[in-house]
Amino acid sequence: MMDFEDQLRRALERKEPSPDFAARVVARATRPRRWMRWFNPRVWASAGMAASLLVGALGLEMERRQRARQQGEVARAQLIQAMQITSTQLDKIQKKVQGALR
Repeated sequence: MMDFEDQLRRALERKEPSPDFAARVVARATRPRRWMRWFNPRVWASAGMAASLLVGALGLEMERRQRARQQGEVARAQLIQAMQITSTQLDKIQKKVQGALR
């Protein structure tokens, strides 16, 4: 245990910095950091604009799909109605033809 305490004491005792310590600190502090780019207001403004455009585009696409689905439903209803009318007319014609053949 005494050896550990001695090692700890030696590791924590005050030491004079190297002569180029101040120059290294200043050089490192003035170097641009990659992560600092994310704090740039332009980055956030650009991201906000991109998100807004994406949401707008998705909204327009959803509206287009809904309109296409509604048009398809209208076309389906018209087709069913046309087939019913045709079926009714064919039934009338078939009855006339059968009556004429008898």
